[in-house]
Amino acid sequence: MSTTNPRTLDACDGSMNSECREELDLRKVRRGVLIAGITSIVAAGSYTTLAGLLTTDLVARLGWSVGSVGPGIGLNMLLYGLTAPFSIHAMQRFGIARVANAALLMLVFGSGMALVPLPLVFNLVWGIVIGVGTGCLTMAYGSLIVRTWFPDRQGTISGYLVAASVFGQFALLPVWSEVMTAFGWRAPLIGSAGLALLAILVNAIFLRGAEPDVPSARQRRGRASMTESLFSGLLGAVRTPVFWVLVARFMICGATTNGIMWSHFTVAASICGLTVTTASWVLLLIGVFNVAGTTASGWLTDRIGVRIILAVVFAARALTLLSLPFVLTGVFDARIVTFAIVFGIMDVATVPPVIAVCNRVFGEDGPSVFGWVNTFHQLGAGLMAYSGSLLWLEYGSYNPLWLTCGTLCLIAAGIGVAGRYQPRHVPAAR
Repeated sequence: MSTTNPRTLDACDGSMNSECREELDLRKVRRGVLIAGITSIVAAGSYTTLAGLLTTDLVARLGWSVGSVGPGIGLNMLLYGLTAPFSIHAMQRFGIARVANAALLMLVFGSGMALVPLPLVFNLVWGIVIGVGTGCLTMAYGSLIVRTWFPDRQGTISGYLVAASVFGQFALLPVWSEVMTAFGWRAPLIGSAGLALLAILVNAIFLRGAEPDVPSARQRRGRASMTESLFSGLLGAVRTPVFWVLVARFMICGATTNGIMWSHFTVAASICGLTVTTASWVLLLIGVFNVAGTTASGWLTDRIGVRIILAVVFAARALTLLSLPFVLTGVFDARIVTFAIVFGIMDVATVPPVIAVCNRVFGEDGPSVFGWVNTFHQLGAGLMAYSGSLLWLEYGSYNPLWLTCGTLCLIAAGIGVAGRYQPRHVPAAR
């Protein structure tokens, strides 16, 4: 992929020389790739928080128990993280558009199968089909887009893509809640499938001819065995301290975001007296302010040291979580709105800096390494989702969970200050 200097356009005259035309073509391709990436990530994100909403109605209308759909939801969360490195390998070998569209078709198919009101069908479909489909379109996919087409703006573009992911996860939730109230539990599934079909159409328009021109990398992958190609980046990364610093921080990140917001926040809010719809609006606020937080984090990643950004984000997130026992009182007031705003800004502001570190430190293996790091993110989320249930059973309150998560964030902030990111291939990530 050509990386013509953007300043070339300043020197273009009315005749439009070949270098200018090449730069304009590159910008057009990049714009299309970004539009397609955002659309696919939003569509996949709409599924990630849908399970909690569906569970409420499946229990109320069909008489299912929470435990009857628990295995599918747990498997979904696991495969959401574990699929990412394998999908990056597939995208590099077979092309981004093909794999992205295959994943979106899985989501459409899974939505159709989940309409069948049988717990066994729901668990298999939601756990495997939806889990793998969404796992192919996580921010590891975004990392590959960033490294391939935007090497000079990795932080900023990462911020846009992360914001798209969170928008799909949280901003659509109140919409699906209202739709489900009006038309039943099948309606959100049909709506999410519609978004996936729209993303396929957008990919067909904007990803045509947009595959990167990297024949040497493709030739190397073609000669290597699948196992060697898939795990070579991981095997190199695990020998570096950077990888384990990122793993530790991202496990804590997953535990203190997805691990509590996807599984426990709505339940905790309901116990305190808020309605499910009100809790969904709080999550909407978190999603909206995530856009500002991740965009700002991405912009700063291109300009200041990532250690500073990560330490500040984790410290601020710790303060918001430690305040929850005093904020979550069953009244929708300024305190919980303030929590939603601040937590939203800090929620996934860790992702653009970590993507940048992986790409700067591990070079061509950066997207794959980020995929593995993100797997640990979901492992942390799953462990905290399970631990939160145990803490609730033990203490009859969610306050110990909030205090535990706040403490973990303070530890992550300290790890960031102490850690250094030494490169393997390229100049240091600051």
